[in-house]
Amino acid sequence: MRTLSLVFTAGLASLFLALPARAQDDAAEPADAEGSKAEAPKEATTQAASPEAQASASGEVSAHATTAAKPAIAMEGAAEGGAESAPVSAPVTSSSPSQRGADTADTSWKMEYHGYLRAPMRLGMGKRDNPLDGQSGTTLHYPVIPDDQYLSWQSTAHNKKDWAEMFFTIGNELASGTLALQGFNFTDAAWTDPTSNFGISQGYVTLTPDLGYENVRLSVKAGSFWARYGMAGKWDAGEYDTYLFGRLHHMGELIHVEYDIDDANTLWFEHGVGVKRPDPSQFNNAKFTMVHHAHVGFNAGAGMQFSAHYLHSWAQEEDRIVKPYNSVSTPPALADPYNPVNYPSSLQNQPDGKLWVAGIDARFELGAFGYLYAGYSHIGAEDSLSVGPAIEVLHAFGGGAFQLGVADNYFGPSCQGAPANVTAAGPQALDVITSPPNAQPYGQEFGCSLGTGKVDSVLAQYEFSLTNFLQQIEGGQKFWGDGQDAKITLYGMLNKVTSDVPGYDGNTKIKYGTDLQFGILPWLTFATRYDRVQPHSDFPEQSFSIISPRLVFKSQWLTREQISLQYSRYLYNQRECEGVTPAFNTAGGGSNPFTVAQLNCVQPPPAPGSAESFGSYWLKQEEGLRGAPTTRPDVNVIKIEASMWW
Repeated sequence: MRTLSLVFTAGLASLFLALPARAQDDAAEPADAEGSKAEAPKEATTQAASPEAQASASGEVSAHATTAAKPAIAMEGAAEGGAESAPVSAPVTSSSPSQRGADTADTSWKMEYHGYLRAPMRLGMGKRDNPLDGQSGTTLHYPVIPDDQYLSWQSTAHNKKDWAEMFFTIGNELASGTLALQGFNFTDAAWTDPTSNFGISQGYVTLTPDLGYENVRLSVKAGSFWARYGMAGKWDAGEYDTYLFGRLHHMGELIHVEYDIDDANTLWFEHGVGVKRPDPSQFNNAKFTMVHHAHVGFNAGAGMQFSAHYLHSWAQEEDRIVKPYNSVSTPPALADPYNPVNYPSSLQNQPDGKLWVAGIDARFELGAFGYLYAGYSHIGAEDSLSVGPAIEVLHAFGGGAFQLGVADNYFGPSCQGAPANVTAAGPQALDVITSPPNAQPYGQEFGCSLGTGKVDSVLAQYEFSLTNFLQQIEGGQKFWGDGQDAKITLYGMLNKVTSDVPGYDGNTKIKYGTDLQFGILPWLTFATRYDRVQPHSDFPEQSFSIISPRLVFKSQWLTREQISLQYSRYLYNQRECEGVTPAFNTAGGGSNPFTVAQLNCVQPPPAPGSAESFGSYWLKQEEGLRGAPTTRPDVNVIKIEASMWW
C-alpha cells in the first residue's frame, strides 16, 4: 500500500478548501458502526473497557412544542447523538481504520441494528392550599419544572423525557445505507400524539472508497443525517447534551478527508451542504433554509485534538400565502378575542435571514489527571426568524422556528406577526404584536426580537476518576471502569448576548454543575448531580438550582443497560411571581388587556410544552394562576428511569 507524501496534501487542502471537520462523535466512530451511536450508562464509570462508554442518548431534539394555535413539532430526543453516537475507543483519534485497501476491505454485506431507549417514570409532587372534603393536601402530577424541555437554554439532564431511536444499516466497509426510526411520548403509557413519533427520520448512504494510500482516507455521506460539532463529552454531547457549534438537521452531503502526517499525528478536513424544509404552518416564521459548513482539525497523538468550525445557514424564500388568523371567514368560536384585526401570524415582507456559527475547541486526554474539553463559539444572526432549524446550536433550533430558536432562547421573545394596519414589526412596534403573547413580557420596555443579535459562548467539561489516577500515577494502565471508583465531572457554560431587544441586550447567561459517582458494587452506583442555572444577569429572581441524588442498578461494572431511582429537589430564587405586568393590545384601536408573568420569578421555557408542562400556554401565567398549585413549578420530583443502548 502506498503512502501519500505531505507535498500532495497541499493539493488536497486546495481541493477541499472548505472541507468541514469531522463531527466529534464521528471522529471516533468504528468503521462497522455507521449508524450506531447510543448512550452507554454514565453511572457505569463510562470509560468502558470495551470501550463501551457512553455515547449518551439523550435523544431530545426538541421538547414538546405543540399548542392548538402553534403546532410546532418539538423533537423530544436525540440530543447527544442517541443511537447514532457509537461508543469509541479513543475520543480524539481517527474513526476510520488505518488502512482501507483492496487487501483489507471486507466486501461482504452485513446487517447491523443499533438503538437507544430512555423510559423515565416522572412524578411531580405539589400541594393544595385549601383542599376540599375528600381531597388530599398533596397532589401528584406530571412534573411542572423549568428545565425539562431540551430546546431551551434552561435545559439540564436531571429529568429528561422519554426517547427512543433505532438505526438499521446494511453494507460493507466500502458502502452502506442507513435508516433511522425515532420518536418520543411512548403512547401506551401516555396518549397518541402523531407529532412526537417521527417515523423514518433519517436515511443516508455512506461511501468509504479505497484511495490506494494507507495514510489517506475519504468518507462521503449523502441523504438525511445528523452531523455534530462541539460535543463536550468524551463519548457524547456532554453533561448539557448540546452542541457548541451545531448539530445539522438537513438533507445534503458531507465529505470527510483524513491525512496521517505520521504514525501519531493526523490532519482532517470536512465540508458539507444541505437544505432544511421547516414546518410550513402560517404560525411558523421559519422558511426553506440552506446550510453550508466547513471544518478542519488536527489530532496530536491519541491525547489531543484541536479543531476549527464554521457553519452558515440562510433563508431567501418568498413569503407564503397565509390565511389571516381572524377574518370574515373565521368561525366566531375560532376568532381571537384579544386581537379582532385581520393579520398573518408569521412575519411578512422581512429581509432574508442569516444565522452562522464559528469557533474553536480542544479536547485533552490527560492520563492520570482525566479528560478536559474547552471551546468557544460565536453565533451571529441577522433577521434570523426566517431561518429554519438546519443548525441546532446550544439548545436553540435554528433562528425562529416557532419559539424554539436562537431568538427566543437568547435575544428575547420573537415577533410573531403584525396587524394589517401596522407597516413594520419589531422593537418599534412593541405592543401590537401577535396574540397570544407566548408567556413573555411584551410592551414598551422590552419589545420583541426579529432575530438579530450575537451570542459569544464558552463551554467546558472536566472528568476525573480517582481509581484511574491512583492506577496510572503508579505506572499502571488506564482504568476502564471495571471496578470500584469515585468519579467527578465538572461542567459549565457562559453566554454573552447582544440583542435587538433592549431588555435582553447585554445579558449574561451562566449555568454550571457537577456530577459525583461512586461505584460501590458491580451492580450498584450511588451518584448525585447538582446544577445552578442563571438565565438573566439582570434578574437573579429567575435563577434556580437542582440537586438530584440517585441509585443506579445495572448488571455489571460495565454495562449497556441501567435502571435508576432518583429524587430531585428544586431550589428557586423566586418560585412565585410577586405580581404581573399589565400590557395592552392596542392593534386597530382595540383595548383588550392581557397580563403576563413578570421577570421577577423563575420563567418557563420559551416554547410551549405539552398541556401538562410548565408554561404550556400563556394563560397559565396570568394573574391569579401563576401562584396557583397547578401552575407554580414543583419543588419535589421523583423519577424511575430505564435506559439502554445497543
